[in-house]
Amino acid sequence: MTIKTNSYPPSVKDLKMRALSVFVGALGVLIFYASAHSEDSKDYKANEKRILDCVEASEKSRDRTYVDLTRECIGKETNNCDLTTEHNTYESNRRMFCAGAEAQVWTVLMERAYEQLLDRYAKWDREQSGLQTGMNYEPVQPAVEKAHEAWLTSKEVHCDLVRIHAGTGTDRYDAPARCDLYDVAERALLYRHWLTVGIR
Repeated sequence: MTIKTNSYPPSVKDLKMRALSVFVGALGVLIFYASAHSEDSKDYKANEKRILDCVEASEKSRDRTYVDLTRECIGKETNNCDLTTEHNTYESNRRMFCAGAEAQVWTVLMERAYEQLLDRYAKWDREQSGLQTGMNYEPVQPAVEKAHEAWLTSKEVHCDLVRIHAGTGTDRYDAPARCDLYDVAERALLYRHWLTVGIR
């Protein structure tokens, strides 16, 4: 018995259905990996106390020696995480998650210092605006906020440039995370310095 098969080329409808099936399948895989990476990212930690201890020791040393070594505190937790944390897929993912974990700590330090700056200059503005100087007082706090907002925009543009520059290699994933880490950490150090010596 001979079985005849349809040798006609697939219809446009069939091709669309196949393309849709492939797309849905690929989307499912992407969602699965994104979910897995989201879960994985929770396993990566940075120690806030070690970072803060390093920063405070460096700040004290700077006050005595006038040599600023605070930037050397940036990236230490990322390196420690990278050396001690296993990852089941790509090394670039581990580097990305490690940098992201440290960036979260620096973000907390930066936001803490920023809030202290806003509080300080809100009080400063109240005091200065009450003085009779014969000139219109220009408040500082709104200028601090404006500078901070401009920096946030600049950071996003900078790290997007880093991503584009990395091209299609694995650096495309971990390079922006390192960019975010260093930009946030340097801003945290700057705000802490402003709290000590004033805005300059």
